[in-house]
Amino acid sequence: MERTTRVRGEESFGGRTQRTPLDLGDVTSRLDRVHVLAGVLALGLTLYLAVSPTQNWLLLLLSGLAAIGTDAIVRHHPKAAFQRLDDTALYLFVPVLFMLSLGIFLKDVADGYWTVGLGIASVVPFWAILRAEYESVDRESVHFQMTRLVLNGATYVIAFLFFATIYDFDLSLVTASFAAGIVSILLAIEVLREEGMDSTRTILYSLAIGVLLAEAAWSTHFLPLDGSAGAVFLLLAFYMMSGLMHNYLANRLNRQTASEFCAVALAGVAIIIVAQAT
Repeated sequence: MERTTRVRGEESFGGRTQRTPLDLGDVTSRLDRVHVLAGVLALGLTLYLAVSPTQNWLLLLLSGLAAIGTDAIVRHHPKAAFQRLDDTALYLFVPVLFMLSLGIFLKDVADGYWTVGLGIASVVPFWAILRAEYESVDRESVHFQMTRLVLNGATYVIAFLFFATIYDFDLSLVTASFAAGIVSILLAIEVLREEGMDSTRTILYSLAIGVLLAEAAWSTHFLPLDGSAGAVFLLLAFYMMSGLMHNYLANRLNRQTASEFCAVALAGVAIIIVAQAT
């Protein structure tokens, strides 16, 4: 007598495995979580931008919702093997920091009907980030490199938004340097976790990048740079440091790779100098 078993939408008949429609339903259900969370976060951000006076508690609430929602999404990936509560911690930095940085930045630079339009439009990057976090659980997936490209791109966007906000708020030297360092540590964790190291090593290497960025932020206060130029300078520094560290850990760092990163950094610095001179 043949035995029939079903596991995650698969049926086994006499040793042969066949797909059933349950697989499609499971996938749809998991992706629905991405769609719903992206929509909720975008609507929440729109409300935060539209309400006056500023309700900072709402932005913090949305950031917490981004963390909880992302945790639920990545835990439901079929290849997920998360057991402890902190196993998904490294997947939460980009969604949470994107919410915080985008909310603070848009609240400062946008007003009127632009706030509503930009808030609603944020559903697109939220969806892309959440979907990329979900797909990045499976390192053997054919989509893994694309998801890393999306997450790395989001990381550098977040870095610029935070750095620009730091300069725009006219913080003290110590506070600005400390803030730049903390943000850089958290974002560097996202870049370096691609190498699949244990959490302790990832945090230690990210800490080194954060310290260097804090020193770079300290030095910019003694340079004739305005807010946007200073933010771009720190972004270039973060890009070069995280990129070189990433390639070093992946055993891809050689003279050519280092030269490419330095060339990009020097080109960016040249653009800053020209822009400041005009």
